[in-house]
Order: sequence, then structure tokens, then C-alpha cells
Amino acid sequence: MEIYNIENDWEFGVLDIYDFRTNNGPLRFFFEFIKKYHDEIDGDIVEAGVFRGKSLLAIALMLKEIGSEKKIYGFDSFSGFPPIYHENDEFKKFKVLMNKNRISRSHYKDAVRSKEIREMILDDSANAESLSSSLDFSSTSKNIIENKLKYLGLDNVFLVDGEFSKTMNKSFLRDKKIMCALMDCDLYESYKTAFSFIWPKLSRNGIIYLDEYYSLKFPGARIATDEFCQDNKNAEMFQHPSLEKEFERWSLVKK
Repeated sequence: MEIYNIENDWEFGVLDIYDFRTNNGPLRFFFEFIKKYHDEIDGDIVEAGVFRGKSLLAIALMLKEIGSEKKIYGFDSFSGFPPIYHENDEFKKFKVLMNKNRISRSHYKDAVRSKEIREMILDDSANAESLSSSLDFSSTSKNIIENKLKYLGLDNVFLVDGEFSKTMNKSFLRDKKIMCALMDCDLYESYKTAFSFIWPKLSRNGIIYLDEYYSLKFPGARIATDEFCQDNKNAEMFQHPSLEKEFERWSLVKK
């Protein structure tokens, strides 16, 4: 099957795909890592939290562009947040993190301001169920992603449909290694489950890109990550060099 070659910037927009060629996008560090080490670090790629496939499809396209044989596995319920809300996902945890010096005062103030804006837009109290990037999951559709995969001619993507607690089990990808993973699953329990599944399969010097470690909405992601690092001495956090006024970007590397 012939791979569709995207030649124009507007095509990324129409297809709702992250433009992996940009030098200042929020995922540029993750794509740079894949480009640099795809021949050196063993394993495939995992995305925990696919949503509408914006980054998943971009990763698949880039793998084809650089001639990589790696596959990408996208895990998602494709139906919004699962019913696994934990007290660590509650907004008040941001203040606890600040009081424990685990986030800065400016981080906390930005989180409060962000919550105020969301509540104004939603005309309701912002909570975990309404905190997706677009304020809802109405257009989250596995079928739409599959249609895009077919249109683009991509055969290197495997969609894994269902709650992480059921799909991320010991037998799945049993003999596979993971080069790197993109964690974009928001909630405390989702992060805990994804870490448990990914880490044993992650190759040495592989990374987990943490989309919500510096979040204004999801404190549970940072809490789960910090707990994981405390329990795993070969897990090392590092901050990517961000642009001025840009969100902090963090990854976890396996030493």
C-alpha cells in the first residue's frame, strides 16, 4: 500500500495531525528522540492515551519518513475517561503539592487561573470528567482514526481498545521491547497502570515523555510519576529546554 505523502502545512490541519516537522511544537523533543535513536535503541513505541490520534498518526508518518520498521501501539478506551477517579486527581492536590514544594507558587497560581477560565467557559465547576483538552470527548472515535490510517496508507499502527486495567496486561507484547512511550492519559490510576506495563519492557536509555507532568489540570499525573521514581532507582527525570513562557516539558529515562 502506498503511503500518502503530506506536502503542505494545511494538510496536517485538515487531517488533525501534529506537524512533526515543526521546531517549536510541544512534542518536538519526543520526535527528535525517535529520529536520533530509532536505529540505536531496541523496541517499538507506545502511546498511552490516543484521544483523536493527533500525535499517534504523526509518529506513524514520521517512522515511515525515516525508514524505520518500528511499530506504534496506541492504548485508549476511545470513550472518554474511565471511572477510576482518585483523590489525587482532585484540584485541591495542587495546593498540597505547592505546600510540599513539589510545584512552584507560579505553577499553582497558573493552575488556579486556568480552572477559573474553564469554569467560566463551562458555566460549571471544573472537575476530572470535564478536563480534556477540548472540554469534551465527543469526537473521540476509533473509527475516525482508522479511516485516517486507511487514507494515509499506514500499516505500522495498532490500536488497543479498552481500559488500561484490562488491555495493559502481562501477556500483551510479552516478547516485545519498547523504545519510548508517550504518556498522555491524565489520571493518577491511568499513569500508575501505564508505568507498570511500560517500564519492564522499556529498553535501557529509552524514555517516557510525560505530557502532564507540568499540568494545570491533572495533579494526579505528577503525583503518580513522583511515586514511581521513588520506587525505581533506575528512573531519572529530566526537563527539556523549553522556550520562554512555554510549558515545562519532562521525560523519564531508564538508566
